[in-house]
Amino acid sequence: MDELMTIGEFATVTWLSPKALRLYDHNGLLSPDAVDPFNGYRKYSRSQIEDARLIMMLRRIDMPLEQIRELLELSAAERSAHVALYRQTDEAQHARRRSLGRFLEHAVTVEGSLEGADQPDSSRFEVSLRTVAARAVLTSTQHTSARELPEVIRSSATRLFQLADERGGAVGESVVIYHGQVGWESDGPVEVCVPIRDPTRAHRMEPEHTQLFTRVLSEDVQFPGILGAFDAVRSRARKLDLTPAGPPREIYMQEAPDSMPRCEVALPVTADDHGPADPTEGPHR
Repeated sequence: MDELMTIGEFATVTWLSPKALRLYDHNGLLSPDAVDPFNGYRKYSRSQIEDARLIMMLRRIDMPLEQIRELLELSAAERSAHVALYRQTDEAQHARRRSLGRFLEHAVTVEGSLEGADQPDSSRFEVSLRTVAARAVLTSTQHTSARELPEVIRSSATRLFQLADERGGAVGESVVIYHGQVGWESDGPVEVCVPIRDPTRAHRMEPEHTQLFTRVLSEDVQFPGILGAFDAVRSRARKLDLTPAGPPREIYMQEAPDSMPRCEVALPVTADDHGPADPTEGPHR
């Protein structure tokens, strides 16, 4: 049996402080191999060194303690996948923060706007006009914050496509309709729609309408890049003297699961000056 080490000795060989070791013990990540029943001194074995160093390295990439505890319970192969998923999620969050930073650099200037108006990149969105035929849709409407919005869209669309398979099949892309603003302090609601073949088995009919739309490439799908697309369709509506005839929406393309989905941003419009006002400025994710 390996000779046990005191907490001070173990801290030295693992590059961890005694305070950190007590924290990891308290959170169930790394408990001492033995505790003296009389004085409460913690003792560690050499077999625990590798896990201790792993915990230390994972903390250096800011992995939360809860996720580290989950990782330590996995096999070697599963641990690798766990770290890969965390890295990919962290990189996506970093990309969103970088994009938001660029957005704010312009938004806080005299000519800027926190609503996405007049962002330097908004001019690159090409806006077109089209007529969309009436169609039957399955829908799911939820109140959600900006933080939960991507998961709400993903889970709702998955559930609706499964239901569509049971009702004759889907016949187009999923659509996310913003009936209200979605932000950190506003919660929509948003309606996720999937069109189906059989009108008698649909939740409702989406009426025929005219819409302005623009294609959003993968790198612009995330907030705040997508705000430029919403601004582009609203700006074109004003230039053409068209009135918003319904809430703005995102139309998601069906693509390979390992790629970020591209989408279109669309705004129903009418030439009638007495049409209903746009109830929202789109998502604030």
